[in-house]
Amino acid sequence: MEEKKVVIILADISGYTRFMLENRTSAVHGQLCINFLIESILEQVDIPLTLQEIEGDAVFLYAADPGPEGSWQATLDEVSRKLASFFDAFIAGTGLTIESTPCGCAICRNSDELGVKIVVHAGQAVFHTVAGRPQVSGPDVILAHRFLKNSLASNEYLLLTQPAYELLGTHLPGRFEAHEEIYDGFGRVPARVRFLEEDFLAARDAVYRLSEPELQAAVGSYVDGLGRRLLPAARQQMRNPIRPFGIFDKLMMLWEAVGEYRLVRRTLRRVIPQAQLARGKRRTEWAGRPDAPESSA
Repeated sequence: MEEKKVVIILADISGYTRFMLENRTSAVHGQLCINFLIESILEQVDIPLTLQEIEGDAVFLYAADPGPEGSWQATLDEVSRKLASFFDAFIAGTGLTIESTPCGCAICRNSDELGVKIVVHAGQAVFHTVAGRPQVSGPDVILAHRFLKNSLASNEYLLLTQPAYELLGTHLPGRFEAHEEIYDGFGRVPARVRFLEEDFLAARDAVYRLSEPELQAAVGSYVDGLGRRLLPAARQQMRNPIRPFGIFDKLMMLWEAVGEYRLVRRTLRRVIPQAQLARGKRRTEWAGRPDAPESSA
């Protein structure tokens, strides 16, 4: 058992559970959506960040002081750069996901309401092993998780506790506002917040500025990624469903998801790119209009 200085990063996809509860197909599509967005974050993970756990719709990462083997300041500088890339990857992924889907299920119909909350805290953590698996724990780990439940009305922000901001803030772009939360056992805890609603809207608008070849390539990559993730997403919902399913419901969930994916794949590749370029507006602005693509659900 060892105690080290750490930076804890929690990336939480907000709005996840509410969209997973409408029907069987939505459960699988929701899992697909969440997996895609989490993987877009994980692709940016590299040393010195360690993935501790995927906690449902959240990713728990940390960077630890390397001690005599390396520089803590160099680690902090690298974490600062990684935080910016996390947001870039997630925001770009949501822009394409939201604007490219013709599906009318609960997930796709409301995907513009999904967001990402990233909480960063710096402190101390105890490193130990449980059943052969490395774990980090301690009051600072608890406090970081507490910050996922806060008084902010936004679903899209980067929040740094004051200790984290003092270590990392000078390397991060954008304007951070002062904030404070009160938690039992911790009292008043100051923090800094950067809101990102405008960044998400800009990413969605950027989809319509792509040339047709660029858009075809982006949609093709997205569709191929959905295909790779379909069966793993279905397995996740069959093993650990968002709500109780009977065996018949589970079988129908898989059948509906595979059948609908095939239809959506054809629509995405042949219809959506041209329709997007011709329309030039965000999906929420054209949903329900006569020129909108028909739902495949």
